[in-house]
Amino acid sequence: MKTVTIKCALPEYENDLCDIIRLFFGDCAFLHEDGGEITVVHAMNEKQHILSVNGIVETAPLTQVSEDPLETKRALKRAIKNALYDALILLTGKHIPWGSLTGIRPTRLYDRQIKKGMTEDEVVHYLHDTYHVDTDKAILLRDIARQQATVEFPKPGEIDVYAGIPFCRTRCSYCSFAAVDLKHGQKWTEDYVTAICKEMKLVQDDLAKYKVRGLYIGGGTPTALSCGQLQRVIECALDCYPGAQEFTVEAGRPDTIDAEKLKMLQDHGVNRISLNPQTMCDKTLKAVGRDHTAQDIIRVYHELRDMNFAVINMDLIMGLPGETVDDVRYTLDEVSKLAPDNLTVHTLAIKRAAELRQTGYTADDGAAMQMVALGKETAENMGLHPYYLYRQKYMADNLENVGYCKPGTVSIYNVDIMEEIAPIVAFGAGAISKWLYPAAKHIDRAPNIKNIEQYIARVEEMAQRKRTLWEEKA
Repeated sequence: MKTVTIKCALPEYENDLCDIIRLFFGDCAFLHEDGGEITVVHAMNEKQHILSVNGIVETAPLTQVSEDPLETKRALKRAIKNALYDALILLTGKHIPWGSLTGIRPTRLYDRQIKKGMTEDEVVHYLHDTYHVDTDKAILLRDIARQQATVEFPKPGEIDVYAGIPFCRTRCSYCSFAAVDLKHGQKWTEDYVTAICKEMKLVQDDLAKYKVRGLYIGGGTPTALSCGQLQRVIECALDCYPGAQEFTVEAGRPDTIDAEKLKMLQDHGVNRISLNPQTMCDKTLKAVGRDHTAQDIIRVYHELRDMNFAVINMDLIMGLPGETVDDVRYTLDEVSKLAPDNLTVHTLAIKRAAELRQTGYTADDGAAMQMVALGKETAENMGLHPYYLYRQKYMADNLENVGYCKPGTVSIYNVDIMEEIAPIVAFGAGAISKWLYPAAKHIDRAPNIKNIEQYIARVEEMAQRKRTLWEEKA
């Protein structure tokens, strides 16, 4: 871990400078005294900002760009970040595909410029010239905006509903979610099902006037529950929040799926299902802690197709431990043969809660970039189009996660949650509800406690946390 001495003349921008530094060095230890391996100093005079990194100096003008104070603040932040970015490029020689952008939703920046009256081509050039974004990444944002334009955006009074099941058969070494393997968590499953159903019922009347767009049962791995337990959760969700246009269940692990569960999902109207191999290489599956084979994935996929689920999604992760570009090419070839309706190409992000983080694993520089490019090429060859994108901290090669879809199969829920354009009412341990206040351009959040035992014991409190969102709105 790099140690970085940082001195900022405007302390309110220090976190933004730290975000730029992480693009180049990953997780860092930041110091306010001398002694770091890297020294970053931000200073000002009456004409300009001055950014110095280990003696390399870049400057940015000190000007008011707009009568709008918010726009001026954005421009100032951008200028400071870009100056630091330029200095770090000179220091390291690294290539950062998303340039000086550090936010998790670059689609918003694209959309903001379109709303200001720029053409698509003008926005692509703007992102490249202003933020150093690679042209192919800016074009990716353009293509996503085109796909999202095919979906009817939420109207006032429409919400999405999420129910989280924090159990898996085994825990993957890269996982940072608030989930537990069944070896340790089986003892809580029955009480958890009772608790999440209770939470859904506690706020049912509060939300009766709202229309549900998407219903999403995620995890963890929801199908890690017994068929009867999962059926209870689904029936409660459908009873409390009926009428969803789209009903997704994550059935991510083939070793948790059997004919009885699939029939139950079909009978309850699930029209989008996610089978998530992450890789089709058996050696990698074993290495990351998955208790199934690629052949299991193929078998279950064909079972889903035979049962005529409307949309099948598959998730892949680029940059898994020990995987080469050739391994990823093999995985993509195998997935192409299956031809899912949706394909999500994730870039490995090793967060603090992941087992891999404790081992000190880091992805090979440049390899993830090749893998993600292969994923994009494969998706295009399959006739899939990008429709949502988000970024995370600690992603290999500072890349992104992209969802691809066949025309007409855009996931309503994914667009709503990634773009934050509809309220999300979320149930279960670790679930985060979000309520939009469009007039104030503001979002409030109500997080549920992550600890499963505490969630079960405090479920009434979780329901009350949600009520504060719409009660404040009223």
